Amino acid sequence: MRSTAMIFGLVLVAALANAESPKPAEAPSIEPLALHALLASENGPQVIDVRSSEEYAAGHIPGALHIPFDEIAERIVEIDTPNGVALYCMVGPRARKGEAALREGGYTNVLHIQGGLSAWQESGLPVAQGH
Repeated sequence: MRSTAMIFGLVLVAALANAESPKPAEAPSIEPLALHALLASENGPQVIDVRSSEEYAAGHIPGALHIPFDEIAERIVEIDTPNGVALYCMVGPRARKGEAALREGGYTNVLHIQGGLSAWQESGLPVAQGH
């Protein structure tokens, strides 16, 4: 009986050790056309391009602030958020990493541009080039 309890205890400890920690909720998504309309108003969020410098120079959402996703934590003071922040990359994964860094820095009003710059361009919306 004692060995059965010990085996059960070890199995329980192993199961708990392998359990995934809960993931933080992802930022809500906004479609490119909805964001474009919001940016035309005075209530538009600050748009941040989290891609590389080369990608940003090749084409970005007009008015977007360029902060690569791996620099967000150290450059967080550059982010002005009275109306929130909308992050994007080419299709989404790097923007999600940037969102996590913003949340860790205390920002709560964060949006994810659904489909990234690819979806923005597919929607026929304007793209700026250069720095």
